[in-house]
Amino acid sequence: MPMTWLLRPFVRHNGRRGVLLGGLGLLALVVAPTGTAQLYKYQDEHGFWHYTDRPRSDLRQPVETLPQPAAVARPTRDLNARLRERFSPQNPLQEATLSTVQIKTALGSGSGFFISNSGHLLTNQHVIKLPESDRAALQQAVGDTEQRIDRQRQNLAWRAREMEKFREDLARHEAYLRGLPEGAEKARRQTYYQSQRNQYQTLQRELAAERREFQETERKIATARRQMDWKLAVADAANTFTIILKDGTELRASLLAVSRNHDLALLKVDQHVTPALRPAPPADVGHGAPVYAIGNPVGLRDSISAGVVSGIDPPFVRTDAKIYPGNSGGPLVLADGRVVGINTMKRITHKFEGIGYAIDMHIALQEFASALPRD
Repeated sequence: MPMTWLLRPFVRHNGRRGVLLGGLGLLALVVAPTGTAQLYKYQDEHGFWHYTDRPRSDLRQPVETLPQPAAVARPTRDLNARLRERFSPQNPLQEATLSTVQIKTALGSGSGFFISNSGHLLTNQHVIKLPESDRAALQQAVGDTEQRIDRQRQNLAWRAREMEKFREDLARHEAYLRGLPEGAEKARRQTYYQSQRNQYQTLQRELAAERREFQETERKIATARRQMDWKLAVADAANTFTIILKDGTELRASLLAVSRNHDLALLKVDQHVTPALRPAPPADVGHGAPVYAIGNPVGLRDSISAGVVSGIDPPFVRTDAKIYPGNSGGPLVLADGRVVGINTMKRITHKFEGIGYAIDMHIALQEFASALPRD
């Protein structure tokens, strides 16, 4: 469709000449960023000026071809060179930390690492999206808490009814005392009444304190529920995430793909040259090979823990290197900095600290082969 229609609301007649009031600004907004079609300017037989990408073929007036604006090239920043200059790595492990990032989401944070110089990075799917099993467990935990709150509310309501009965008994006893003549019997009953009244007042204060505490707990749980629902909604809708480099620089990374078969996700940072880690040859990943887990455990950025390969359980590489919350998505590397796998989970045992698992790096590369550059 010719773009001439965009100008019609902005033309005011003045004899046989048209005065353009605002169409050029709108046309520039619509055309300039999105296309490279040639634009033309001409005056029709009624004296009105038109700006269009498709002039009429029956015009008698000359058609002027408008110059196209030059494309604006977006700059590419060389993060690889900047990080190397800033930290001057002295060995392959220090160099590997340049490629490792912290990933922040609405649900928390984890780790990831660059695998191409054009900004592709790997992480765990559960770092950026809450797994359905965890979501169900979280919803169940919240539901259980709300049921306990409801039981406590019912208990407080029952106690309030009992206190009301207690108050009515005291009122009846007080009325009975007023009708008794002075004497030992009245004094005895007066003492009993006073003790019951004191007990009632104590129970009333306790009930009032428990009500205040319950209301505060109820408010906190309701707030936590709203926050959880909001975070889950944001996490479900999010396709871009904040990543933090070794030097603290924050960038935005877009979600390219998630694996259907493994706990893996592929992100990308555009317009940057990035450091990148390379995969370790399978022949170098054997029992007893020294390995190092790099990541951001418990909020500590740029952390390394050492261990060995303790077994191969496809698709996992098993290790005794310490993998803490926040390490998920980071690289498990050999001493030469090449990647063995993606730190994924830790299984706690009863007799010792635990066993870490990393998804084999070559499986990750196979999963995302179509989205990765061929270098």
